Amino acid sequence: MGFKKTSLVAIAVAATLVAANTSAQVRGVTKDEILLGSHIDLSGPIAELGRAGVNAGKMAEEEINAAGGIHGRKLRIIWEDSGYDPKKAVLVTQKMIDKDGIFALIMATGNAPAEATYPMLIKSGVPNLFAWAGSPMFTEPLEKISFAFFPTNGDTMAPAVKHFADQGKKRFCFIYQDDGFGADVKEGVDRALKAAKLQVIEEVGYKRGTTDFSAQVARMQRGNCDMLLLGTVPAPAAGIVQEVRRRNWNIPILASSNTYDESTLRLGKEAMEGVHAAVVIPNPDPDRSPPAVKEWLKKYQAKYNQPGSLYGAYGYAIVHLAAESLRRAGPNLTVDSLVKGVESIKGYKTIFGGPTVNFSDKDHKGMRGALLYKVEGGRWVPEGGELQPVQ
Repeated sequence: MGFKKTSLVAIAVAATLVAANTSAQVRGVTKDEILLGSHIDLSGPIAELGRAGVNAGKMAEEEINAAGGIHGRKLRIIWEDSGYDPKKAVLVTQKMIDKDGIFALIMATGNAPAEATYPMLIKSGVPNLFAWAGSPMFTEPLEKISFAFFPTNGDTMAPAVKHFADQGKKRFCFIYQDDGFGADVKEGVDRALKAAKLQVIEEVGYKRGTTDFSAQVARMQRGNCDMLLLGTVPAPAAGIVQEVRRRNWNIPILASSNTYDESTLRLGKEAMEGVHAAVVIPNPDPDRSPPAVKEWLKKYQAKYNQPGSLYGAYGYAIVHLAAESLRRAGPNLTVDSLVKGVESIKGYKTIFGGPTVNFSDKDHKGMRGALLYKVEGGRWVPEGGELQPVQ
């Protein structure tokens, strides 16, 4: 009996030592803490969005730690300002890897800054988790330690385009921003129409900074379309829609997910009425959102004395998804166990709604589907349920 008790004690001690040694050997992981990092715009062109994301991310971090952390470890996140500048993003990421010793990077913000830092992470073996960007770079080709949260811009647009093709639309015209973002949206448009055995009948691009869209809209109108597609961001979307209305062209319009923003409504005013948009996560609404989101809005308002926003929702959702991934990795946290933890996530939903999050060892994209929203009475309102991905 004494031998048996002694053996059990020895086994328990050995297991504890193994766990402690594992923590000591894994960058950013101690017996008390898991250290993550993020680069996000806090001083550049989308600083307002970035601050909302950080505020809500800190809320999530505090909630997780108040509930006991992750397998007894506290979560700590370093939030670095990139200014939406790829060069600055590289510098702060190098600092987080070399000096701070982060375990993983989460919520890298903006396509250009996130793409600039991505090779550094892969080279250093630091997991790239759930960038606040829709670039296909993070999942195509498949990279073991990189996982996306947002669908690519094409993956969001494709289900919405196919929805209207299934409803009988045949003649699609397309105005897009002439850059990598527009090309990504175009890929989704072409994929959806190919699945419906259709193709774009007329398309035209515009350069960033364009404010006069009369030539583009006139060309589309001559194309005899029955639906106009937009691969745009808020200001150009509003300008294009206003030009369409000025011409008294009565055509349904579907815009890419970046258009789904309150600023588009402010800029486009009454012209935006009836416009559809492909959506990833719904804007938190104190009147229409489910109870959990209304409670989140109250907490955010009380903590920061300002209303919660869609960008806050992104930050909050990403930190909680990271925490879920770390829990699934188990108490002996390593990069390999994290990868297995993320890949085990199936059917995950944020409190805000949006497409279901699924990962596997063959697919690190996370979200693929979309929601469809429409402007009614000066507000974005939902149209039906989740749209399924288009392969």
